[in-house]
Amino acid sequence: MPNESVKFDRAVDYYDQTRGFPPGEEAAVGALIARVGSLSASSRVLEIGIGTGRIALPVAPHLSAYYGIDLSRGMLERLRAKQNGEPIYVVEGDATRLPFPDNTFDAAVAVHVFHLIPGWRDVLRELGRVLKPGAPLVHGWSKRDEGYQSLWDAWNAALPSRPPDVGAQWRETPTFLEDEGWQPVSEEQYHTYIVERSPLDVLEGARQRLWSSLWRLTDDEIERGAAAMQAAVEALYPQPEQARQFESAFIVRAYLPDIVFR
Repeated sequence: MPNESVKFDRAVDYYDQTRGFPPGEEAAVGALIARVGSLSASSRVLEIGIGTGRIALPVAPHLSAYYGIDLSRGMLERLRAKQNGEPIYVVEGDATRLPFPDNTFDAAVAVHVFHLIPGWRDVLRELGRVLKPGAPLVHGWSKRDEGYQSLWDAWNAALPSRPPDVGAQWRETPTFLEDEGWQPVSEEQYHTYIVERSPLDVLEGARQRLWSSLWRLTDDEIERGAAAMQAAVEALYPQPEQARQFESAFIVRAYLPDIVFR
């Protein structure tokens, strides 16, 4: 398994178009995170893997200050270009070695990041150190829509030995935070929304390696997977360019660290 965290420099130019929420959904996501984390206008919050600000920009208006750390300078530069007065402060750095004093933050936010960091347990220890006593980690993830699962089934059949995530295997072990001593202090809270995509969108996204899970595949593996997916598209969808609507969901839950982190 690789020892280095996944760095998103290669995704800077397309990240917002492929990972962002549908237009108009950002404010509801920001309000959901603020509510689950019991955040207020006096709160100081840290996000690990802040990226281009997909989460930070809608959450920051609810807070006093929003700090973020990311390995990719390009992603941070894209965030700075989008800022419009939001109290967001960023640092290029490694979440396994946070450059902040103990007991600094009123909450931490982590969305779609632990599976990208081999040293994710070190990140948890660092978060336990920089969070104030009683301050939560607000963990967010998306429910994968299953609308085109048949296409990915074809891909996976062609590539049965697809490499696992470099960090936490959260899809196989969704309780990975509890397993490390972090206790949930809220129920899972959902924000649902509609996404639109066509079978060709999925196929072309796979060919272009838009998702980080495909970055470690060889060109030959990408070609074999795409060929299998294209065959499935042709067999199942007479109008593969036609977009279909699917319900997706962003899910948030708050956790408190084990006492050993204090």
